[in-house]
Amino acid sequence: MTFDAAIIGGGPAGAAAALSLRQLMPDAMIAVFDSGTGARWRPGEILSPGATGILKSLGCEDAFRTCGFVESFGTRAVWSTPEPYDNEFLFSLRGNGWRLDRARFDAMLRQCAKDAGIEIHTAMTLLDSRPESSGWRLQFRGFEVQARFVIDASGRSAAFAVQCGARRLPDDRLASSIVRFEGVGGLDTLIEAVETGWWYSAAIPGAQAVAAFMTDTDIVRESHLHLVAGWNEMLAGSTPTRERLRGLVPKGPPNVFAAHSQHLDRTGGPGWVAAGDAAMAFDPLSSLGILKALRSGKLASFVAADFLLREIESHQKYEQLASAEYAAYRKTKSEYYGMESRWPASVFWKRRR
Repeated sequence: MTFDAAIIGGGPAGAAAALSLRQLMPDAMIAVFDSGTGARWRPGEILSPGATGILKSLGCEDAFRTCGFVESFGTRAVWSTPEPYDNEFLFSLRGNGWRLDRARFDAMLRQCAKDAGIEIHTAMTLLDSRPESSGWRLQFRGFEVQARFVIDASGRSAAFAVQCGARRLPDDRLASSIVRFEGVGGLDTLIEAVETGWWYSAAIPGAQAVAAFMTDTDIVRESHLHLVAGWNEMLAGSTPTRERLRGLVPKGPPNVFAAHSQHLDRTGGPGWVAAGDAAMAFDPLSSLGILKALRSGKLASFVAADFLLREIESHQKYEQLASAEYAAYRKTKSEYYGMESRWPASVFWKRRR
């Protein structure tokens, strides 16, 4: 099978790239190859103010509104002080944010892409890729395709970009240990800094709540945060997080996910470009991951259209924009972590100063 564009990854970045490229090239043959099957639960996340504007531009706003996601009016933080304070979206010109069921959100985006005539292939893990005179040959298990242009939206693994020789450059070792609960457990998003990391908790759709402890991978291992007993022991050292979860019933043991900041040493090359977490992954503290993914997916589609319609290689301009965005993000992240000075001897906080 031959496509004008093959998109590796069916998350927000991959779906946004596909939908935007369809608008730019109505007759193009576009396919999304996603490694997932939809069976694995994914943690809920915040869709920050402004993202609905991108969804509207992609033609997905109506589908998004029918999903019934929970509107978020701001975040309550216990950070740099033991007293909680509110950071509201009230004065944001972009409106409020949203708390998502990620599996449902991603499925909604892929359905919009499918409705736009884009082929969606699931359970497709990229095994090999090689350049050819007409573009790229991509090999999946039991499946091989050709594509004139490739957009790598495969997440932190950056599967295609790594095969092209790009290197993933991590900034830290952050991981999240997450538990879902039956019951709402408060409506506000709550962030609470503690000596060995920080807690995130929020209501998610379906009368559920999610709580995650964010810390470094070595602390995850040493504190046994992948086990119920270790997670509960860490929770006992919190205050507002512990109180808001009191009486809620956990739906299973902790799930551990990578949450470190990283970027590629190069985000594109002749006939390809990386988008979303494949290009750069942000700390969950920023609450910008999905917005960044949608935006970079759209930008990646412009690079693809330049190549496919005009034979122009514009990946270098894209890389300059990505580099500037990541530099600004690192500066903001450093400043925000630097605000917390209550535990000067803590290994976790010392690593971030």
